[in-house]
Amino acid sequence: MIRNQLMRSIADCTAQTAQRLRSKIEQARTAQELWMLRNDAFQLISQQHNQSIAAERINALIQCFEGWLEPKQLVLIK
Repeated sequence: MIRNQLMRSIADCTAQTAQRLRSKIEQARTAQELWMLRNDAFQLISQQHNQSIAAERINALIQCFEGWLEPKQLVLIK
């Protein structure tokens, strides 16, 4: 579920870096590894759209990580 949601967040990103990020997402083995890719997704979405849209999409992922990571890690992007 987490992997699918992260993939959906970048689905409309077409840059070469998007394909590399998709590969990293597919290769991630843990929720922690997927969480660490969140910044890469934010940067990619920001470049394709803007920071506001990127923050909205990345923050929407937090609920997917609840129960998988420590609550103190689940910080919103402002």
